[in-house]
Amino acid sequence: MMRPRSAFTLLELLTVIGILGLLISILVPSLSAARKHAKANVCLSHLKNIGTGFEVYLNENEDRFPPFRLVKLTPTTEDFYMNSYGRRAPRWQWFIETGLGPVIDPTPFRHMPSGFGDEGLRMGREGTTMAHEVFTCPSLADDEFAMDVRDGAYGYNYQYLGNTRQDTNPDRWDNFPVGRHQIRNLGRTILLADSRGAGRRHGRHSFTLDPPRLAVERNAVSFGPDPAFMTGEPDGGDVPPNLDKTIYAYSPVEMRHNKRGNILFTDTHAEAMTFVQLGYQISDGSTPEGVPKGTAIPVQEPESGTYTATNKLWNGDAYDPIAQEHHHEDPGG
Repeated sequence: MMRPRSAFTLLELLTVIGILGLLISILVPSLSAARKHAKANVCLSHLKNIGTGFEVYLNENEDRFPPFRLVKLTPTTEDFYMNSYGRRAPRWQWFIETGLGPVIDPTPFRHMPSGFGDEGLRMGREGTTMAHEVFTCPSLADDEFAMDVRDGAYGYNYQYLGNTRQDTNPDRWDNFPVGRHQIRNLGRTILLADSRGAGRRHGRHSFTLDPPRLAVERNAVSFGPDPAFMTGEPDGGDVPPNLDKTIYAYSPVEMRHNKRGNILFTDTHAEAMTFVQLGYQISDGSTPEGVPKGTAIPVQEPESGTYTATNKLWNGDAYDPIAQEHHHEDPGG
């Protein structure tokens, strides 16, 4: 005697499909969040590894922080500085020993023509592409800039730790060298962080990390990128012509980890922080005009007006007396 064939009814099939759809709708966001969390943790690990490289540099260089870029060996030297790999005017990444060799394959620099200019103008992408992922953040989705030494993932707190510009006096650097002994609170002084670079897209001059307020007390007269060199070509990463270059030619911490940025402090511990925790002044969506709500706004003239920005996590003191003059409350409150 034949047994009747068993099969799903249409109602049962629809029920199973509905349950599977519900499970997928629950699991996919969870998996996406877990993936983002994992990338953020990898980023923190990269920052800690770079922090170890900074420790090596400090121990070998009289406990002085590296320059953000060393154009000349001394402020009054006429010739451009070239490191042992043949790189002229190397950025801070070249000074950090990670155990993986130089940050960029030095081969192109062996055949560099005479004269000074930007790597990209003289040698193409091979002159700026980093060789080691330790200097990159896996959450940085823009492949054009992810491995770029100038426009990549992490920025240096250069205004307070290694400003080799000569804006205030042609015979000396603005704020270099800076000794570790000058940092009163190593655990609350920013060293590196996820960096946005200038413009709406990621990637213009992001090797420099700009603090909330211009470090006028340390001779700084400008933030990272020079607005005069912004071309107004958004497809190239520059500031669109209809936006205020004084705001967008600015390199604050980038909030690319669930509205937080990963921060490395000078004691080499790392953590994720928000704009407010870092001391930035944030646009409310109406002032300045045309600036989206939540955008970090640079404070360039601390002697005028009032503001909420504070450099207490940037200046090495864990306290900002200039910001205090513009607050009725403790800027760290």
